[in-house]
Amino acid sequence: MQEPVIHETRNEAQGVRFTDEYAMIDLADGRILGVPLDFFPLLKAATDEERQNYQLHGLTLYWEDIDDGMDLTALVSGLYIEPSVEYLESLKEIIAERKAKAATPT
Repeated sequence: MQEPVIHETRNEAQGVRFTDEYAMIDLADGRILGVPLDFFPLLKAATDEERQNYQLHGLTLYWEDIDDGMDLTALVSGLYIEPSVEYLESLKEIIAERKAKAATPT
């Protein structure tokens, strides 16, 4: 039996847009991958401006403003590692700090 192959060029991200609940990633072969924003708390808490400031790196999307990214190979293949409770708690703190900073007048 032949091993499955991840086709990098077919799975490359061409762009991303957002609904209230999903990141919709356009792939090179015409598919659209809908990813729940709940999987990416920093991205979910990001402003529209921060969400639009992303970089495409083949099979990776990266948002420098929030220091977060998506690995498309993991998302397409279903290889997902459940985050630890400690990591999720640290994200809550980061999000709270970002919201407090955004609410503070400059």
